[in-house]
Amino acid sequence: MKILYPLAKRFIAGHDFDSAKPKIQKLLDDGYEVSIDYLGELSKSHEDCTKATNQYLEIINFYKDVKINISIKPSQLGLLINPKISYDNLNLVAKAAKKHGHTIRLDMEDSRVTELTRNQAMSLNKRHGNVGVAVQSNLFRTEEDLKILIEHNTSVRLVKGAYKEVGGVAYQTEVDINANLFHCAVTLYQNSANNPAIGTHDEGLLEDIEDLIPNPNYFDYEFLYGIRRDLQKKMKFKNYSTRIYIPFGKDWLPYTMRRLKEWKNLKFVICNIFKEWGG
Repeated sequence: MKILYPLAKRFIAGHDFDSAKPKIQKLLDDGYEVSIDYLGELSKSHEDCTKATNQYLEIINFYKDVKINISIKPSQLGLLINPKISYDNLNLVAKAAKKHGHTIRLDMEDSRVTELTRNQAMSLNKRHGNVGVAVQSNLFRTEEDLKILIEHNTSVRLVKGAYKEVGGVAYQTEVDINANLFHCAVTLYQNSANNPAIGTHDEGLLEDIEDLIPNPNYFDYEFLYGIRRDLQKKMKFKNYSTRIYIPFGKDWLPYTMRRLKEWKNLKFVICNIFKEWGG
């Protein structure tokens, strides 16, 4: 899979934290907010979980004078080994982040762990007040999850969903997924959700949110590093809160493959590169 690495480098800020720092700093200097993700998931040992936890603590301490967001996959910190392991590790990270005014967002993985991830986010947020979670509009259950998260004042990042799910639990067409994302955005707005974010590069959806929701500034808007930088600039120029999700690390292949599967083929990537040049 080394053939994919030149492509992956466009979407990954570095192979380690040191190599990612200049790119993160450039985005901060340009006026973007950032969400930093240390690549890795499905840890198989306590040692892997501890290594990832320590990496997040290093990030938090390095940016002690700059407010940032940290994105974490709970399975990277032990969710599928034992939920208590991930909770204890996440608790350490959330506590350290709170000390420096940072926020944490739990990335949502496949539907096996949706409820566990949601519940850990709510519990940690109750303890520390700085933990949110991503939810996926492709899942049938998301509307009910949103109600529970709103009741518990837990911040939500609303995304389409990058994991392939079966028809019994998820919408299968782009039309249905998009419609549900917009419906969920309206739900967040109408219920005065706590600091919600929209994570998508779909211009049509973003235009619908701008045109049809009375105060689109209510949301943060999040974009993946390296994708549609022209759109990122456009949203920032409009004075929307614009955050870039910045992954780094050696475990780049699963992330890259999800992006390619999500986009179906390289046509999406190539078209978006040309759109950037045209902008």
